[in-house]
Amino acid sequence: MTGRLAAVTGRLAAATALAPRPGLDSSAAEWHDAEPDLTNPPSDAAPASSPRISIALHDVTKVYPNGRNALSDVDLTVPEGDFVFLVGPSGAGKSTLIKLLVRDELATHGEVYIAGFEVTSLRGRDIPRLRRQIGIVFQDFKLLPRKTVRENVAFALEVTGTPRKRIAATVERALALVGLTEQAAQRPSQLSGGEKQRTAIARAMVHDPRVIIADEPTGNLDPLISWEIIQLLLRINDMGTTVLMATHNAEVVTALRKRVVALEDGHVVRDEVGGYHRDY
Repeated sequence: MTGRLAAVTGRLAAATALAPRPGLDSSAAEWHDAEPDLTNPPSDAAPASSPRISIALHDVTKVYPNGRNALSDVDLTVPEGDFVFLVGPSGAGKSTLIKLLVRDELATHGEVYIAGFEVTSLRGRDIPRLRRQIGIVFQDFKLLPRKTVRENVAFALEVTGTPRKRIAATVERALALVGLTEQAAQRPSQLSGGEKQRTAIARAMVHDPRVIIADEPTGNLDPLISWEIIQLLLRINDMGTTVLMATHNAEVVTALRKRVVALEDGHVVRDEVGGYHRDY
């Protein structure tokens, strides 16, 4: 496990409120240099303060085999460390955009970059490397019902060939991060909705990803628990992890005043800091 997850765990244990985002410590910075940044190639002319890019879509169009045009000429750039809400009505293209980022689908036209990878030209053998740099949080949790909390989180490491001697300590750090150490031996049927989502976040964070993609993470939760999940995602972002969150939760979007990217009919129709602004 690299230094960032341990740092997040330690700071979360001590934190009582959100603070301005600190700089990454040296171990996290070294980790970020482990993968090439294909969207920002080195240049002697580039200013030292140029932000690294976590997500970039350039002129992206996606047409499904049935002829449905899900995305049209989408351009989007997300600097490293940003927190971005992705909003829009059902059928606007949010799910398709996420599928392109994790390479569940390929763009019909254009270029898709995430976590230093150009997704559309990625070789099949490199897809596992890409997905280790992306943590995904789903609305319906997608936990394995017969495995405990600890085993669900560990499974994400086991399937990627992480050495067994590293798994136990890494999992415990992830569980501490989300406040589930005491529930580690419980199965999903014994958990509340909020605990299930925190388990899913621990699983998403266990690889210490550069990007978290949260697809309606509060959709199945009551308002109070929803805010607890949002606070957790904010604190993870506060430590340097880029967060892209698809949501219909207008209250959360409006209250947080983060960057909002709105899709309608496959087009980006709004990209600015602010509230929800429309009843999607």
